[in-house]
Amino acid sequence: MSRVVCFVLFFFFVGVFLVVGVCSVGASSSLVEDSWSSGASMSQARSGLGVVAVDGKIYAIGGTTNGRSDKVVGTVEVYDPVFDSWTTLASMPTPRSHFAIAAYQNKIYCIGGCVGVTVDQWGLHSSAVISNVVEVYDTTTNTWTKGIARPPYGLANKQASVVNGQIFVQMGFHELFMFDPLTGVWTDKYLMPVTPQSSRSVASLDPVVFVVDDKLVFTGEFVSRDFPEGSNFYIYGSPEAMVLVYDPVFCVWSREVVGPLVLCDGVALVTSGVYAPQRVYFLGRAPGSTFGEVLTNQAYDFADNSWLLGEDMPNLRTDFGAAIVDDVLYVIGGYVSLEVAGRSSVVPVALVEAYVPFGFRSVPMVEVVSPLSEAVYNVSSVDLVFVVDRPANQLYYCVDGGANVTVVDYNVTLSGLSGGVYNVTVFAEDKYGNVGVSETVVFTVVSQPDPILSVFVVVVLCVVSVLVVAVLLLVLRRRRASKSLPMG
Repeated sequence: MSRVVCFVLFFFFVGVFLVVGVCSVGASSSLVEDSWSSGASMSQARSGLGVVAVDGKIYAIGGTTNGRSDKVVGTVEVYDPVFDSWTTLASMPTPRSHFAIAAYQNKIYCIGGCVGVTVDQWGLHSSAVISNVVEVYDTTTNTWTKGIARPPYGLANKQASVVNGQIFVQMGFHELFMFDPLTGVWTDKYLMPVTPQSSRSVASLDPVVFVVDDKLVFTGEFVSRDFPEGSNFYIYGSPEAMVLVYDPVFCVWSREVVGPLVLCDGVALVTSGVYAPQRVYFLGRAPGSTFGEVLTNQAYDFADNSWLLGEDMPNLRTDFGAAIVDDVLYVIGGYVSLEVAGRSSVVPVALVEAYVPFGFRSVPMVEVVSPLSEAVYNVSSVDLVFVVDRPANQLYYCVDGGANVTVVDYNVTLSGLSGGVYNVTVFAEDKYGNVGVSETVVFTVVSQPDPILSVFVVVVLCVVSVLVVAVLLLVLRRRRASKSLPMG
């Protein structure tokens, strides 16, 4: 059975990067685990927007400014967590909300969505216009590409996932489609073994999707279906909370054990294990829940198949976007529901809130591999080799408490060492200014002879050896000569 298993609820965060500036050694920004903080708001309040992270920045695209499909926008803003700032970029050509979004190789794919509404002839009822348009944003050039191959169906409220360079989107009744960004071709993959309840009832919500171990995980409410012999239609069962796993390599579906609560409205984000232990964080609503009830933030731990209950998001909202950068979770936009004069109204927000997950390590971890502690070396050059648990903006070391030496590689040679005891410490600074410090390694170098003196000694020994040999040969020669003289 896959490491993936059950899943659960709620939403999350944004502004936890009060970490601008460079910190001195030993002092770093404090990111407290299981806590929320607020960041700079977007310039435009929106719900139903697309949110995705690319190269350490978060893109907020499109959405609706009144919570309905009659006020959709193509606004594009990018958020920099390091500087807690937003920048407005080129607008999406087709304004829309509730579209599927995915990022691959510095490009953002916006698929389908709601592009407007139609009203009946009496002006009493309206319905969203669902599109299958696909447009691609290039984050390196701030440009959009239109005319991308469209999927066979229009879609809204769907989530796109990237696995091995392919984009997967569930659409239609219970179909899974794959889009190849390189060829621009859509492929119909295997049918889901059960049907999302959202396909059967407008009131139900679509499954929440995430990726673990290169597999797609769907969590939400589903209904089983049976195709009786001789019939031309399916018979559906009752809604049931499920977790489904799809393996793109073998094109097979499996069903996992259901956890405390299955999520059906919101997001699921997976921490990488670099800054925080690998877990799935669920932020949203459970099947059958109402917006007014207090929602929770739950995390599933792969290591021991357990659940953690996290701190509630400060501002209750729904229909938000979310992304994860350096294992910090960011919740952006959405709407709140208000009661005004006895009537309920939906109000989009521009909020950004950040959640620091359980076990988050705000300071880089540095380990010196060589030299070994308490080791003795009989050479004048010793390799300094170390590892850091995350990307570092700056690396440096010091020997015997001297000046810091900046390095660009993780392998350095300490040369010109004479006999004695040395200590070395390595520092790693991440992009937030947090500085990690290794343990100080103490090692000994055995005194080496002076090379010039060594050459002189060798030369003297050679000369002496030659002289000794010459004297011996001379003595032997004289003895032989004396023995050959005639007796008188």
